[in-house]
Amino acid sequence: MDLFLDPIEPFAPTWGSPDEWNSAYEKLESYLRAHEVDSHLHRAHLITVILRRVSAREQDPSSPKPLPTLVIEEANELLNQWFMQIMDLPKDTDVNFTAADGRVALFLCDGPLRWPYAFLEPERVPEGLKKAMRKSLMRSGPELQISSMVPRPIDLGLIPEFADDAMDALNRMPIIKALVGWVVFLAFLTFLFWRSRQWHP
Repeated sequence: MDLFLDPIEPFAPTWGSPDEWNSAYEKLESYLRAHEVDSHLHRAHLITVILRRVSAREQDPSSPKPLPTLVIEEANELLNQWFMQIMDLPKDTDVNFTAADGRVALFLCDGPLRWPYAFLEPERVPEGLKKAMRKSLMRSGPELQISSMVPRPIDLGLIPEFADDAMDALNRMPIIKALVGWVVFLAFLTFLFWRSRQWHP
């Protein structure tokens, strides 16, 4: 799968201001740093390739997007394609699932550290990286299905049942309920008196 065009000519965008492209460059560099692309050479190569791809687009004047947004969208698209290639996923795989699982699998196998020049390189994906990421994905798969998780009620045993029965009984006997309330109140006052005696012997 050919994802990139190798940059040969100097990069000279025909649209957008220099400040916008500088901002997009910085945004993309932070994005790659977050993915632990520590090699300056590889990071500069990827930034140039991605910026060149964005520059080749035709801007939609009806709904213009900021340049930093466009470059991150392009990077995410390429990253999803790269994950799908490595993990041999079908093309109709949900993008969010691919991105989430791919990132976790990549970091679980220490991919950026063990293969520092393989990130976003579809033509040079080491077999070791493929196997390590697939193994990490299989190992962590059940925990990654966050979207299918539903909150489960906390099992408190018989405590809620006893509490409900006690409240029902008190509601049926208002006098007993009032007495219980006074007992609790007096007990609280007694506790405060005892604590005050402890503080002032």
